Amino acid sequence: MKIAISNRIGAHITTATGKWPIAHEALLRTLSEAARRAAQQQRSILASFTCPIEWDEPVRVFTGARLARLGECFFWERPVEQNALVGVGAAATIETHGSTCFTDAASAWRTLLHDAVVTNTDPAVPAASAGPVLFGGFTFDPLAPRTQLWVDFPDGLLILPQILLSYNGNHLALTVNRMMRVSDDIEQCAREIEARVGQLRAAVERTPTIPQEEAYRELSVHELQPASEWLEMVASTVDRIQRGAFEKVVLARDIQVELHDAAGAFDISTTLQRLRESYPTAYVFAVQRGERFFVGATPERLVQAQNGQIHTMALAGSARRGETEEEDARIGMELLQSEKNNSEHAIVVAMVREALKNHCTHVQVSSVPQLLKLKNVQHLKTPILGELIAGRCILDILADLHPTPAVGGFPRHAALAAIRSAENLDRGWYAGPLGWIGASGHGEFAVALRSALIDGNKARLFAGCGIVADSDPQAEFAESSLKFQVMLSALGG
Repeated sequence: MKIAISNRIGAHITTATGKWPIAHEALLRTLSEAARRAAQQQRSILASFTCPIEWDEPVRVFTGARLARLGECFFWERPVEQNALVGVGAAATIETHGSTCFTDAASAWRTLLHDAVVTNTDPAVPAASAGPVLFGGFTFDPLAPRTQLWVDFPDGLLILPQILLSYNGNHLALTVNRMMRVSDDIEQCAREIEARVGQLRAAVERTPTIPQEEAYRELSVHELQPASEWLEMVASTVDRIQRGAFEKVVLARDIQVELHDAAGAFDISTTLQRLRESYPTAYVFAVQRGERFFVGATPERLVQAQNGQIHTMALAGSARRGETEEEDARIGMELLQSEKNNSEHAIVVAMVREALKNHCTHVQVSSVPQLLKLKNVQHLKTPILGELIAGRCILDILADLHPTPAVGGFPRHAALAAIRSAENLDRGWYAGPLGWIGASGHGEFAVALRSALIDGNKARLFAGCGIVADSDPQAEFAESSLKFQVMLSALGG
């Protein structure tokens, strides 16, 4: 476990904050109190300051920060809820490794927030949008072999941004974070923070609105594993399931996508814009690490902690959308009545309920599955609600909840062993938890599905399928190909 602190401010900074003013005296008081506590504790103490600012589009802010190279950026939005987070730079970073990556992250988060000075100058700012919010993600399987594909994406990573913009409905809040040391000059720190905000505002003002439509570009798609090999792997796994080795295993595959125009690169902002317009009910995300971006639009919430309650869902069982309303309704009804899909779904429901019992005083499960309809696919979904035990945080739940049978299999350990031996794929953060945690332990994490790791003009796309006793290899291959379409379309294919 490692906590890294960074208060580095970029060069050539303008000092004007323009339409994003910060109350200077209130900021000074926050920094001063954090410095006083730092002197008492003889360690760095977090100062977090939140204020309301004028509205601007989240993708435009993300783009401006990225193009101005103000630090690595984070984007998170569920468009249908009008909630979004845009993080810029890093005031502190929590990095964890191995099988204890979740519990170590929870411990480090508590240490980082201990004695923090948190100021919110506007009561209208929702509690979930105020104060220090850390964002990041976790690898699917910390015990699986790693390759260079996911370098800079450790087993566990949580970042406290230097600047965070929190969107909630029509309200926009700005939070600035700084780790204060005993030796820090308070006035200088305040000037640096205000200058940093001014630099971001200036960058956003120079950034044009992201176009609604852009001409699609020709892509080349490379199968990294021959289809015949993947089909054979699925057939072998079905045979093992029928012989009682396990009940379900989720097998994934990846493809490499490249732009034909070698001089160009994928436009991350346009990709995000397409995803948020096409999948407004999904969680649209982008995490920058160096020059690479992990981007996606996942339909699956892993867990949300809010007002002492845990909201999660079981999501398993898939079918395509219909070409007409009548066909779509028929396919949906067939999915609801499918013995194979309901069996797969029931496994996930049971496991999620059991995981929540360790952290909740009461767990409530909807009696029957519902249909979750997305642009090109529909799923079986069962909402699950729990009452969180006092003192627990969302990271504590991740340790028991991930991976669910929807992305790993059942029983968990046998399924993970089968994936490691058969899949020959470095999933990295694909199918792992990705999201954010706030100061009170609330937050939201989704399962990083329908995603791609983008590096310049190349992108690695991932998709998986739940394999059970009556799975048909050809049908599973077709389902995975359908899931690739989300990111292929978003990339401009």
